[in-house]
Formats: sequence, structure tokens, C-alpha cells
Amino acid sequence: MGLKLQGSHPHSLEITRLAAAVRANADDARVWRWYADLMEDGRVSCTRTRKGWLITVDGRCTVEDESFDCAVRRAEQTWSDIAQSQVKLLRRGKTAVKTIGSSLPQLR
Repeated sequence: MGLKLQGSHPHSLEITRLAAAVRANADDARVWRWYADLMEDGRVSCTRTRKGWLITVDGRCTVEDESFDCAVRRAEQTWSDIAQSQVKLLRRGKTAVKTIGSSLPQLR
């Protein structure tokens, strides 16, 4: 028989575990998609150092870690923090004049 925890349902524990796995997979995919996009655009450089890996994004966001995986994840987090702190662009208002009625022929 399966493990039964007192005061909880085994199914809810399994659902919680699966939900955490789905979130982890989605986060992992997001990080590596970010890395691949920047690598394709030539915006990221990865340098092997004596201490590990040095990741530089856009020539200014630099992170170093012993693990390549951790360095990429830290660079993505640092870059995201920088991007979010930048001034947000204001959306331009519409300048076209809205006409009343349609100049297009009507289908019958």
C-alpha cells in the first residue's frame, strides 16, 4: 500500500509535487530560452575562468559562478532585475481621426 500521511490526503501531496515539477520545468525552459535568444543575437559571452564561468550580457551585466548552470541562471535573474528597473516607455496615444460611418461598400 502507499504511504499515508496523517491529516493529509496522499493525492493532494502528489498533486502538489507534480505542480512544483511543472513550475520548475517552465522556469528551466524560460531561462534557457533567454540564454539561447541572447546567444543567437551575440549579446551574451561565456568565459571559462579559474574560478568558474563568467557570463556577460550586453557588455555590462557580468556574473561569475563555479557552475555554468548557476552562472547562467544568476545572469538571467540579474539581467531581468536590470530590465525591470529601466524606465518604462509610455504608450503613444492614437492620432488617427475616427470616422463616423464606413466608406467601405456594404455586402448584401
